[in-house]
Amino acid sequence: MTAELYRPDLVASDLDGTLLSPELEFSPELPGALAALAAARVPFLICTGRMFRSARRVAAQLGLRHGPIVCYQGAMVVDLTTGQRLLHRPMEGEVAAAVVHRLRELGRHLNAYIDDQLYVEQLDDWARQYAEYAEVGIELVADLAAEVAARPPTKFVVLSEPEDVDVLLPRLQEEWGERLFVARSQASYIELAAQGVSKSGALQWLCDRDGLRRECTVACGDAQNDLDMLRWAGLGVAMAEAAPDVRAAADLVVPRAELPQLLARLAAAPRD
Repeated sequence: MTAELYRPDLVASDLDGTLLSPELEFSPELPGALAALAAARVPFLICTGRMFRSARRVAAQLGLRHGPIVCYQGAMVVDLTTGQRLLHRPMEGEVAAAVVHRLRELGRHLNAYIDDQLYVEQLDDWARQYAEYAEVGIELVADLAAEVAARPPTKFVVLSEPEDVDVLLPRLQEEWGERLFVARSQASYIELAAQGVSKSGALQWLCDRDGLRRECTVACGDAQNDLDMLRWAGLGVAMAEAAPDVRAAADLVVPRAELPQLLARLAAAPRD
């Protein structure tokens, strides 16, 4: 850690792969570091692709029960205490239905997220694995295209083997990139959300709402769907375990195990 640190106006962090290890565990030092930020009156928020109901559960385990949380890649900002949606940018129903039809043609599994519920057209191993991972239930529907046309989803996730995602991601970005947000969040996940949705967009909205300075923000992440917020923040922090392009986008690179130490240092640092 060689970058000069200051006490920020806001710290935002990705969840999976950043606060949580691939085994979905967090450092025992992390809750204490988050408590130190709170004591220093530095707002800390999770900025994740997860559903609200899933992310809220993890947030509580970390001692986070108040303030906003950014979910669905920035498509939704929710108050942790009340569950009130502060911001919601769902997809257009017509575009969402077209995505369902296209993924049917491609023969890939598709998760749809409507009103913070998981919807699928096929109850296969991908659906079961995701539901177990996120600790959520599954709603099975006969016609997912009709469902999302009538009730526009907050986002989609395409699930496939990592080597297939390597090939499929650029294809979907070419087909849908001008109409949708398309990015890889994990080795087997491709996320699709409304055009203009991003983690950095949600963070900018919160900064504008609360009068916080973008140049005095810190963002932590590890994946390609974190690239925009790492570049947006005053200090972008990438995990050392991240891919080369993610590390290259950051101002500072730290091993995941050292993130709690960094957060504690930020809490104790002087104001900018």
